[in-house]
Amino acid sequence: MNQNQETVLILTGVILLVFFMWNICLSYNLSKIKRRTRSFFASSEAKDLEGIIYKQIKKTNKIDCAIKKIVEDNKKIKGNLSECVQKVGVVRFNPFGDVGGNQSFVIALLDNSLNGVIIQGLYSRDGIRVYSKEIKEGKSEYALGKEEEEAIKIADEK
Repeated sequence: MNQNQETVLILTGVILLVFFMWNICLSYNLSKIKRRTRSFFASSEAKDLEGIIYKQIKKTNKIDCAIKKIVEDNKKIKGNLSECVQKVGVVRFNPFGDVGGNQSFVIALLDNSLNGVIIQGLYSRDGIRVYSKEIKEGKSEYALGKEEEEAIKIADEK
């Protein structure tokens, strides 16, 4: 054998050894990937990636529809809440000097836009009288007493 043949033979052996090592590395990586895919597909009813993706798309569409319904319901609830009693103001007072204690009261029951009602109870020795006034935007078409205005102010601050 001449020098060139030995060099070619050694070089071929080194190349074969490199390819052999590369083959082992690729086989190891392939086995890791197979283990991962087996565990991924084992927990699913679908046996292929396309089936799993299709199931996820269906679930996502159902969730999107549910979220849209929740958002619509939330808007309705917010609209209804704006018209509900949200602000309450209570003032107790003594309108007559001859009766002891603050037995009389004013209650303001208002929504977010200061619409609602004022209920006033006047206590005297003869009995209790109850009055109400409609409130629109914090005002009434009837004259408001200082206690009624104070109840509206207290309710508005809450």
